Amino acid sequence: MFTIKSLAYLTAVASVLALPSPNPRSTAAGAAYFINNDGTRNSVIASQIASDGTLTPGNAIYAGGSGSHLNTTDPNAGDPLASQGSVVVSGNYLYTVNAGSNTAVMFAINPAAPTELTMIGQPVPTGGEFPVSIAASQSGQVCVLNGGAIANVNCFKADPTNGLVAVPNSIRSLPLNQTTPPQPQGTASQVAFNQDGTLLLAAIKGVPPGFGWIASWIVAQDGTLSQDYVRNVGGYRPFSITPIPGTKSIFDADPSAGGYNVWDFGQTPATWKNTTIPGQMVNCWSAYSPVTKSYFLVDAGLSLVSEISLDASLSGTLVKQYQLPTGSATIDGEVGTIAGADYLYVLAPNTTSIQVVALPAPGQGKVVQGFDLSVYTTSAN
Repeated sequence: MFTIKSLAYLTAVASVLALPSPNPRSTAAGAAYFINNDGTRNSVIASQIASDGTLTPGNAIYAGGSGSHLNTTDPNAGDPLASQGSVVVSGNYLYTVNAGSNTAVMFAINPAAPTELTMIGQPVPTGGEFPVSIAASQSGQVCVLNGGAIANVNCFKADPTNGLVAVPNSIRSLPLNQTTPPQPQGTASQVAFNQDGTLLLAAIKGVPPGFGWIASWIVAQDGTLSQDYVRNVGGYRPFSITPIPGTKSIFDADPSAGGYNVWDFGQTPATWKNTTIPGQMVNCWSAYSPVTKSYFLVDAGLSLVSEISLDASLSGTLVKQYQLPTGSATIDGEVGTIAGADYLYVLAPNTTSIQVVALPAPGQGKVVQGFDLSVYTTSAN
């Protein structure tokens, strides 16, 4: 039996699929996905999204490997991978990592029933240790960020028949000086493509009082990465990579700075600007809402979501804050557009739930559901 024992082992609600044309024979408008990161049997948890944005139970699907946890004195403390993007969806495919097995895997999503996943091929070695984040481009390139003793990025081609196929000579090493599993300081955070797919970015947290950095590689038209990365130094503990539409810039949550950074990758090296939100504790994760054109930060220490608006010069303003259940230790969020409306899905480990926040307009967010994850006691496929 698959049973959720403790959500402290779970990664985030890392990806949401919204169906552009829901099947009339199905009640699903989409699905929300995360991995349970179980140390013996890592599984993808897929919850069905209804037309009003709320969640209902779906399926638990074996990811073909095991999860793992940061090397801390408390194995149940915080986000176990200290990352964002451990699960991503691109088109009708889902990609995720098995941190304890050092593998990545590709699934096909049934568009008529998006909580039904079929593994394509087999899990593949990531070429490093402790994979924490995965990114997929529109051209079918998939890159993994390894954050353990063997730290690097490694890229694959997504094949609809064979799954993830290794691309020769695509490993690019990173000097993290880490262990497997990693120590909490100086860990890898997220890998992501910029908006137009011309850069691959990897966020690395700094070791206080030093700065963090974001590695950037040029992506050639054939998908190959530049041999060397640019070390873009800035932020204190850059944690997330959220592209800013229409620009070469990104929005980045920074827990040490108590706010967020805006990076401009239109120049080399990139420049960055920090904005502090008074009273914040652990802002680690970020998401963008295309309906409200706002950015959302998730604070694990306060169980609080902050809505940020950026003007034409990319200067930020705090629009509103939304209090989620006190002490729920919210550890990630993702936005899904369902029937033209946006919803923010936030994983809340200490209350064994996903908090669903409707986003009808800027500053008008409203919690519409606390979805109980203890319902997942079904067998993982």
